[in-house]
Amino acid sequence: MLTKKRIGNLVAAASALVIACASAIVPAQAAGTFNTTVAGAKNMTPLVALETSSVQPIEATNLPANVGLYALHCAIPMNPRSAPTLCDSSTDSLIYIPATSTGRDIISAKIKVNGEFYGTNPNPQSGPSVNQSVDCRVVAAPGMGTCAVYILGAGRESANPTYLRVFPTVFKAVRTDRKTDSVTVSPKANSIITQAGQAFSATTLSGLTPSIMGDNCAVRDAKITALINTGTCTLTITATGGRNFKPLVTTQTYTLG
Repeated sequence: MLTKKRIGNLVAAASALVIACASAIVPAQAAGTFNTTVAGAKNMTPLVALETSSVQPIEATNLPANVGLYALHCAIPMNPRSAPTLCDSSTDSLIYIPATSTGRDIISAKIKVNGEFYGTNPNPQSGPSVNQSVDCRVVAAPGMGTCAVYILGAGRESANPTYLRVFPTVFKAVRTDRKTDSVTVSPKANSIITQAGQAFSATTLSGLTPSIMGDNCAVRDAKITALINTGTCTLTITATGGRNFKPLVTTQTYTLG
């Protein structure tokens, strides 16, 4: 059962996170006790009646000098003292607020929170590396789902409970007749990809922007590039779904040459 005590004991994810930088940061001198809210909610307060995908405001106050923060949305692990290993890595769902040499009174950022996502380990050097789809609507306890927004210190402060905040997420029900999403990619699967790279596009039927992860190749700035001379590359393409479409998880394999 997801109790307040269990939530309070959740340990921060480790520091080796590859995360997008928060865009709205207001530098100032910090004075007073550190705190963070999400959508105005206090620590361990559930964020309720969330849409399938929504952007939630984060506000941190009194952040000391040389301390950065991470914000991420993850499935709550079965062991409340272990770090989350299934987190949403889609666009705008992993946030990094870098440290500065001076304290700051107020820092504002935004995180996109999805009710369904393809969970990946934000710190692949520790814990399970198996990725899987996550449905945050599964009920863990009355009025609570199985996911939470985590705020935690960055780097050497990642395990410091001073900066840990947890906000369980509870989502609205979705329609049972949602359509199955699909994606069209160019170049097509089984094409040859070189280290010089070539133009790449991925368009979903739903119109949602997909997230793309590759092994032995990389997709960046509308270009796919081989990372090794020979072999194959598999792209995992995911979309979070929404009111009208189910989440998408699919793969495309290419030959490297």
